[in-house]
Amino acid sequence: MTLAEGAGGAQAGERGAYGAGRSSAQRRAVASAVAGFDCAFTAEDLAAQVRLVSPRISTATVYRSIAAMALSGYLTPVGDRDGAALYAHCDEIGHHHHVVCTGCGATAHAPCPIDTAGLTAAAPDGFVVTSHEVRLYGLCASCNDRERVADGCSCDTVADGTSERG
Repeated sequence: MTLAEGAGGAQAGERGAYGAGRSSAQRRAVASAVAGFDCAFTAEDLAAQVRLVSPRISTATVYRSIAAMALSGYLTPVGDRDGAALYAHCDEIGHHHHVVCTGCGATAHAPCPIDTAGLTAAAPDGFVVTSHEVRLYGLCASCNDRERVADGCSCDTVADGTSERG
C-alpha cells in the first residue's frame, strides 16, 4: 500500500467521497453530511451539520476531511462568503467553473469563459499563464424572481420597456 492510498482510502486524484487517506467512521460521517447539502457551504457550515449527528467529531477533523475530499476532486472550492471558502460537491469532469447564487448558495457548472487567446493576451510579457481561477456570483432564477417581487417589480415589462403581456 502506498502513502497516497492510506488504509482503505482512495488514491490522491481519485474522486472518492472519502478522499485520499483513511476511510474512517469520522470521514464517512463528514461525507454523509456533504451529501446532505444541495448548495455551497463553508467548513463551519459542514462542521455544524456533522455535529448534529456526531457531536464528538472535531472541526479539525472536518477541515482534514475537506482537504482530502478536495484533493480527490469530490469537493471543489467554488468561491467565498464573508472571507470563508465555499465548497460544493462536484461530479463534473473536465475544465469548468461554478456560479454561486448569493441569495441561497445554489451552485451550477459554468463553461470556462476564457479561451487560450484570452489567457495569452492577459499575460504580461515574459509570463506564461499555467492556470486561472474564475469566480462567478449571481442570483439563481428563484432568488432573482423573489428579489424582483421584493423590489416591487410586477414582472410585466421586459428590459426594453415593452409589456410581456399582450
